[in-house]
Amino acid sequence: MEIPKFEDKTFDCKVCQKEFKWSARDQQYYAKKGFKKQPQKCSECREKSNKLRDESMFYIHCGICDKDGVSLSPPPKDRVAICEQCYNKLVNDSLGLKQEVAPSS
Repeated sequence: MEIPKFEDKTFDCKVCQKEFKWSARDQQYYAKKGFKKQPQKCSECREKSNKLRDESMFYIHCGICDKDGVSLSPPPKDRVAICEQCYNKLVNDSLGLKQEVAPSS
């Protein structure tokens, strides 16, 4: 049986779209554990997701304003996730409603 050779690989995180490296050492570790899938999230997004899942919440990265946020439902797999503020703005704009502007101090 041939021993697989592992090399560092680079991926784009499906949440924040930042590039991250999957080291040969990590690949070897996960292969020994029986994992066959390649990672889809960078370590930072994976950590945030795991922490929030324990609280029944999900980490999202808004595709419009580029900010991090949380959601009560999992992020969509077939489209870009958006935060509550951007969602409300889109809904209000489509309905022709004006956004209330908070008074400046």
